[in-house]
Amino acid sequence: MSTLRAAVGDATTALVCTPPMEQGERCVDLLSATTPETMVLWVTYTTPPAACVEQFRADGAAGSLSVIAVGDMPTEAPDGVTVKTVSTPDDLTGLGITLSQALSTHDDAVVCFDSLTVLLRHVDTETAYEFLNALTGHLYAADARARFHIDPTAHDTQTVDALASLFDAIVEGEDGAWAVRKRRLVA
Repeated sequence: MSTLRAAVGDATTALVCTPPMEQGERCVDLLSATTPETMVLWVTYTTPPAACVEQFRADGAAGSLSVIAVGDMPTEAPDGVTVKTVSTPDDLTGLGITLSQALSTHDDAVVCFDSLTVLLRHVDTETAYEFLNALTGHLYAADARARFHIDPTAHDTQTVDALASLFDAIVEGEDGAWAVRKRRLVA
């Protein structure tokens, strides 16, 4: 059984395709690769910021944590954790601006985007594709690493494949085993 980080390797962006019951590992491997200088940016549609902080600390991640809570959820978090909010899940402009601002303030950033499945409940596939295309460009420019989570059982193959084309690696996980497809990166 390999770790998610080992499976993803040097891919800057990865689409992690796991059913909800298999998503317990989330970005644990990504967070374990942080240093005290790393800013972890957790975009959440489903997990309250306090629970993100709890997971971050339980995983022993180094660095600072900033949470972007999307939609209607409690936003309180312990001291030392920045929480930004985007009030409506379909406000991709607001989310993009918030993400870009956070990325521009740190030289070493990792992003956990949870979850594309919920995002796709609020916007159509084409809108999500355009947003993610722009966002992955910002991630490359900021030299940030990112994992995006999606439940492949909640979408048709065409939707998952369309979004997958935007990422360096597509990771499918089941029972702790990871299958990875990587696209060739132009040097």
